[in-house]
Amino acid sequence: MHALQTERGATLIRTSHWRIIFSGALAVYLLDLATKIWAVETLEGKPVQYVIGRFLRWEFARNPGAAFSSFTGATFALTAISVFVLLYLLIRIPRVSIRAWSYPWAGLIGGVMGNLTDRLFRDPGPFRGHVVDWIGLPNWALFNIADSAIVLSVAVMAVLSWRGGNYHGDNR
Repeated sequence: MHALQTERGATLIRTSHWRIIFSGALAVYLLDLATKIWAVETLEGKPVQYVIGRFLRWEFARNPGAAFSSFTGATFALTAISVFVLLYLLIRIPRVSIRAWSYPWAGLIGGVMGNLTDRLFRDPGPFRGHVVDWIGLPNWALFNIADSAIVLSVAVMAVLSWRGGNYHGDNR
């Protein structure tokens, strides 16, 4: 460890970790954006399309709330929280010193950016926009690529934490 790192109690992120985080986040964000554009153009106002029997379906919805349509009256607060979470994640990137943590960090950033973009720029207006959801499974709320990235990233982070580590390499 570099002397300055020891003195400040921080680690320096490797260039490869930066690349993984930023390219992964960008990939998730662009995939989410592209699929939402597709969903708006193809699915809005149309009946449900069953893709794999009754297991997987494409069904368009605009969600003013959070997961499972919770907090539907709190779109502005959800947007503000998303901005805070995104800024926190971006500020903490330099502390990600373990490569395995770079992947879920990327998915989380990309997913938050995807849903935040909807909240900022979709109708009914800035900070009140509704998130486009379009993927359906039996007995499950509709979701999108950003939601999937967030959930999978948090699950991977939980497993990594359970295995005895954290993203910045110490085990405090």
